[in-house]
Amino acid sequence: MTSPEALRLHFHRYEFKYLISGSVLDGILRELEIRLERDIHSDKNGSYFIRSHYFDTDRFDLFYEKLAGLRKRYKFRFRSYSSTPAYANPLFLELKGRDDSLVFKHRLLLDPEGTEYSMSKGTNSFSGFLLDSGNINGTGKRFVFDTFKKKLSPSVVVDYRRTAFENRANPDFRVTLDSQVLAYRAGSDGHPVGRFHNIANGFQVLEIKFRYHLPSWFHRLIQEFELKRVSFSKFAHATDVIYMNSYASYLDKVLERRPACLS
Repeated sequence: MTSPEALRLHFHRYEFKYLISGSVLDGILRELEIRLERDIHSDKNGSYFIRSHYFDTDRFDLFYEKLAGLRKRYKFRFRSYSSTPAYANPLFLELKGRDDSLVFKHRLLLDPEGTEYSMSKGTNSFSGFLLDSGNINGTGKRFVFDTFKKKLSPSVVVDYRRTAFENRANPDFRVTLDSQVLAYRAGSDGHPVGRFHNIANGFQVLEIKFRYHLPSWFHRLIQEFELKRVSFSKFAHATDVIYMNSYASYLDKVLERRPACLS
């Protein structure tokens, strides 16, 4: 997967989300097919696979910051486009956050083999790998700092299929539809373990991403289908369903996550 969207390292834009299904989904898809083009690296079904490996502290501080709705916040994740058991190209370390209404994302392209080996020894080992790589940027340096200050470690993994639409003459506007959104517990190496949880409940997540303004035709779609913006965080929903819903999950948090954050 090497589309221009995949290889960009820095983003500053607005992102609006909507949960849609049924006839609304069908109607919006028809309009998008007319107005925009599918991402050039979509497969024969018109979509592609995404895996996000999220990090958090032993007390789930980043999860609680999201729930509190802090207007300035950020989190770290690995972003990959492969469901293979080992990390594969392209693999990114991402710092994604919010400054009031503006969403920012900064990336560092990672070496999959080095990441696989170092993560097998824990997050601190991966931080050492970043420092020794000679390829570290501000995103990597911030991750290393937060690893030691906040004791970050892998928390949850989220898989989904993305149908992406773009205007190649205007790359600042993009529409995505995410389906089959599945959440897993993350092992100490960052890979998914255990059974999955479906966290989208039969809906697809429609997301519009833009830098300056929405096209007038999309404003019409919002009005025609009475779309209501929602705050849908895959990271927060995954953390909630995996760690927060039972006493057993609480024990997992204490007995598994805390030692992992110290490795």
